[in-house]
Amino acid sequence: MTLQPEAGPEPAPAEPAPAEPGSAAWWQARYAERDRRRPRQGGLTLDRITAGALELADHEGLEALTMRRLGDHLQVRHTSLYRHVASREELLIETVDHMLGEIRLPSLDGDWRAGLEGGAREFRRVLAAHPAVVPLLTAGQLLGPNALRAREHALGQLLAHGWAPRSAVHVYLTVTHFVIGAAVLDSGGAARTADQRAAMAGLFASLSPRTHPVVHRHAELLNSLDAEAEFTFGLRALLYGVGHLHDEEAHA
Repeated sequence: MTLQPEAGPEPAPAEPAPAEPGSAAWWQARYAERDRRRPRQGGLTLDRITAGALELADHEGLEALTMRRLGDHLQVRHTSLYRHVASREELLIETVDHMLGEIRLPSLDGDWRAGLEGGAREFRRVLAAHPAVVPLLTAGQLLGPNALRAREHALGQLLAHGWAPRSAVHVYLTVTHFVIGAAVLDSGGAARTADQRAAMAGLFASLSPRTHPVVHRHAELLNSLDAEAEFTFGLRALLYGVGHLHDEEAHA
């Protein structure tokens, strides 16, 4: 008779992988943590940290925004920051949401088009004030408290004006992504100053009219609009099309 070795204890289940900062699961955990945490009287707060981080990014650029540099800026030990954010990546995600808190939400009264246009322009104003932070808009999902505040407001306004829920969501996301896309282009290499536009016009004009007749002919016109004029035209065209969609749904 062969003796079988005794089975050892079962291995402990593996710890679940931490949620990626900025993801929906991460934000859900953050909200639960905030509900449990009791703020210390007179202590360092997340709002003070993210306000300081935004100020530092505005004046010194995103690359200068490190935990140690932020600690110096706030005149606290940088190790104290880790009670509120576990890493620089989490700090950046929270800083983006702090920036979104500067958005002044438009009135719910009046036409839905005016509300959407006003909200889009206000969103653009805030992003233009913090160009260093704009690239972070694509680093995570905009699900922080200030982002949800704006989302709740915009969707509520559309629904109050008779939009079907599915269409309201589509309209909200389309306009939001348009504003973000324009801001990302403006903050990067696509931002066209007067000198850049003149250089591009010169390039187009130098093209052979045999290979690029249309671009050659309209070289000046292609670069006559600045970023703000392009944004205004695009937003109005978008809202015009959305308005037609709304009319079609109303008569369906």
